Amino acid sequence: MYGQLKQASFLARYAMLRLRLAALRNEPVIVASTHRTASTAVYRALRLALGPRVFKCHRLHEPLMSWNRPDPHLTSDGILRNRMTGDWAVLHGITQPRRPARFVMMVRDPIAVAASMAAFEPPGDGAAWPLIPPYANAMTDWFDADVRPALGWSPWGARFDTERKAMVVQHAPWTILVLRADLDDDAKARELSDFVGAPVRMVRVNSAEQRGAGASHDKVRDRISRLPDEIDRVHGSRLSSHFFTPAEIAAQRSRWLGTT
Repeated sequence: MYGQLKQASFLARYAMLRLRLAALRNEPVIVASTHRTASTAVYRALRLALGPRVFKCHRLHEPLMSWNRPDPHLTSDGILRNRMTGDWAVLHGITQPRRPARFVMMVRDPIAVAASMAAFEPPGDGAAWPLIPPYANAMTDWFDADVRPALGWSPWGARFDTERKAMVVQHAPWTILVLRADLDDDAKARELSDFVGAPVRMVRVNSAEQRGAGASHDKVRDRISRLPDEIDRVHGSRLSSHFFTPAEIAAQRSRWLGTT
């Protein structure tokens, strides 16, 4: 019965999101990002500024979405499937009907994403478990596995401004803002305000560590600090070289190895 009640609640929340989208007369704003990219703070700031125009999702490509917990947790490629009402509402209300919308996508050091995800899970098998799928590839594979098949767009054809740490692209009928998570709050607020045409103020959101995952996160960090080859493998991804400079990647490596 508990499972049935949870599923009924899930469907009711999905229906409410679809109704909100259907009633909306302004252009929707979608915060679409993989897990642990600091997207919640951006979503809350936009919600405070724009109200019901703003939606959040982690998955855009239908095969990576789940209706029910018993569904397979991982794809054959080691991509984490997600069960979130916003994923389905955006799929059925925005991407499938190709409704004009503005997307905000966050990019973060992929090792940081992996560490944050692994901190919420029991230790896995093998010494390198925090830097194997579905953690290590959550950020590195997101654009190719999720965004490109859903939107027909990926960031690789456009130069990313690593000084600005942001870029805006047009991919009709959508406008896409890609932001680096390490951009400071004032700069984030300016980028978001310009993008949506309304003043946006960043709000403080508790980190995973502040919510009680601090001890687990410290253990994961300690494990990662002993995995230099795996760190280099993840930082050798197309995503890292596209969104971060060689100097920034070297600094990230040093932080994870504890040499700075």
